[in-house]
Amino acid sequence: MPGDSLVGFFIAQQPFKLWLFFIIGPLAVLSMKQYFIAVTQKGIHFHRLNLWGKFASDDFFAFNEIATVKIGKGMLQRPMKFAFNNGRNIYIKAQLKGVEKVAKLDEATQKHIEQHIAVVK
Repeated sequence: MPGDSLVGFFIAQQPFKLWLFFIIGPLAVLSMKQYFIAVTQKGIHFHRLNLWGKFASDDFFAFNEIATVKIGKGMLQRPMKFAFNNGRNIYIKAQLKGVEKVAKLDEATQKHIEQHIAVVK
């Protein structure tokens, strides 16, 4: 987007639904979604990755389209729940620690999200 600049980026996973495990068994793991999330000055880009780690789709949400965010605590992953103005939710776990080449959620990126979206405790 013109006039937009990158603040930070990180890898996140959307865990599989437990009820799906009881229906299709171990194949429920295939329903996990991987995201490469880029936070900019104007909003958040959710780049969905396919099973091979290639970009499958891209969704951009301006900060005024996101109603609230709930940020949990964790040692290796940080759970985050984004609630949008249209009533939809997305629950992800952002990577905090890992090997050097994995994009991790840093403090500056999290502060930028907290400043621009209402935080629910």
